[in-house]
Amino acid sequence: MSRFVTSGARPSRLALAICLLHAIGAVAAEPAIDLAAVVVTATRQATRANEVIADVTVIDRTAIEQAGPTTLPALLSRQPGLHVTDNGGPGKSASIFMRGTSAGHTLLLIDGIPFGSATTGTPSLHNLPLSQIERIEILRGPASSLYGSDAIGGVVQVFTRRGEGPPRIDAYAGIGSRNTVEAGSGISGGGGPWSYSVAASAYRSGGFNIAADPVRYRIANGAVPRDDADGYRNNSLVGRLGYRFAPGHELQAHLLEATSNNSVDSGGVNVDAYNRDKSRVFGLQLRNRLGTGWNSTLRLGLGEDNSSNFAPARTQFATQQKQLTWQHDIRVGAGSLMLALENLDQSVTSTTNYGIKDRTVRSLIAGYQGSVGRHSWQAALRHDDNSQFGGHRTGSLAYGYRFAERWQARVAEGTAFKAPSFNQLYFPGFGNAGLQPEKARNREFALHWEEGTRSASLTHFDNRIDNLIAGSPAVNIGKARITGASLAGSLAAGAWTANAGLDLMKPVDASNGNRLQRRPAEMLKLAIAYAGARWRGGVELSAIGRRYDTTTQGRIMGGYSVSNLHAACELGRDWTLEGRINNLFDRVYENAWSYAVPDRQLFVGLRYAPQ
Repeated sequence: MSRFVTSGARPSRLALAICLLHAIGAVAAEPAIDLAAVVVTATRQATRANEVIADVTVIDRTAIEQAGPTTLPALLSRQPGLHVTDNGGPGKSASIFMRGTSAGHTLLLIDGIPFGSATTGTPSLHNLPLSQIERIEILRGPASSLYGSDAIGGVVQVFTRRGEGPPRIDAYAGIGSRNTVEAGSGISGGGGPWSYSVAASAYRSGGFNIAADPVRYRIANGAVPRDDADGYRNNSLVGRLGYRFAPGHELQAHLLEATSNNSVDSGGVNVDAYNRDKSRVFGLQLRNRLGTGWNSTLRLGLGEDNSSNFAPARTQFATQQKQLTWQHDIRVGAGSLMLALENLDQSVTSTTNYGIKDRTVRSLIAGYQGSVGRHSWQAALRHDDNSQFGGHRTGSLAYGYRFAERWQARVAEGTAFKAPSFNQLYFPGFGNAGLQPEKARNREFALHWEEGTRSASLTHFDNRIDNLIAGSPAVNIGKARITGASLAGSLAAGAWTANAGLDLMKPVDASNGNRLQRRPAEMLKLAIAYAGARWRGGVELSAIGRRYDTTTQGRIMGGYSVSNLHAACELGRDWTLEGRINNLFDRVYENAWSYAVPDRQLFVGLRYAPQ
């Protein structure tokens, strides 16, 4: 029986809003999150979360562990403003649609280093091990004035694990449905001038048949699928070493490497097709305090994304991104001035013959943020000199006014752009060497409320994109307009916490009013959790509205809702038994047309983490 749906109940916007407000209101008012946590992505400088004039979410290590066994795309899919799709479950290609923008409009950074495929032009999420991540910061809204190309919808920055204090060993092992096995261990610590952290993990899953409906799969992909389980396995290694020469002077080196083998349906029924991926991010960072209120950071970064496809002939697509950044943060008056020089070299190695295989971007960046009394501000200006497309200037300006003790009004405007990917430019039969960069201008207004560590916000945004790239062969189709509102809140009562987000959007092609491909108009995210002395657990709900798989509003994908459960029990001072049930009610749905999604899945694991 097919596990696909082409239509379904479309969640009412009013119903979604009522559900969200009821969920938030049902929880009493006590602290839920630490708004004084330091974030970096919103300004490129260390800033308290409650001082940032931007739509930011921080997922710390505690939240990652409490979410139980899961993947990075799955964790991101539960966050407000993000719709994440994948082509068939763990390990398969995944895409982020942030605030209704395209899959290539979200920039992925790992410890400040850009990571993704220059051929597809999208971030590479599927190969990154969640177990090795210390913290995730999500910045919604255009950020090209800080980070350059790709950040039309926003930025996701991943921070790998760090070490401090006495040596600490941790380990994890678990098993689950579909012959899934996961295990990992690490050691971290620091003493005197040294700090260190190293960890390794392995993941195996027997998978399921992602082409459960072979007719639909053949229509979408032009290939006859193989009737077999499409498994996945991943091995990863993360390391970090730091040396502090003197107070305010430190050198750090870090490495993330992940390799995977991913079975797919491609090349015909008699072909055992698979992808072999290798991801590597290496960084070397020197921090120096040059004076009172003056800090310098020199960073050398290398990001590599290598994918080899065997279906059955081997094809290879490899991206290498080398980045050199020199940034100065200087305290000036009531604010902090940021000045930076940046050089990015992108190169492609492939069995496909690309007309041009490399490009260089040289950038100048300036920013200033601060506050006086009730007034707060943030401004940034960036100039990128792209060896293929010439100069591009982007800027942003945000202002916040605290009109009451707990209330702040925010207004912001920013411009952004995205250079065409190498596939869009040169891939045979698809590319168009005459493409121009996409350009965007976003305006937004927000009301923000906070009391202690509780918060709620309502944000309205209007993002207009020119030269939007779509079609095959790729063309600049004209204009797109994405308007919408996001409502988010977080509350707690004793051992109970609740987090909820509602997004109502209208992402359309401005020339004909058609909904943009794979973008829902409604999304509801809700999480309720309990954390007691020995037990913790929670429920997660995601409700997604109807989407279309084509730019002409064809191939309807019905609205759906998915519920997950997770729980953990402390068995002793250092041991914890964890469990998770995904797709609790065994919903049949799809987030990419013709690709099956996992049915109900159970996973249990044991974690060792000395206190």
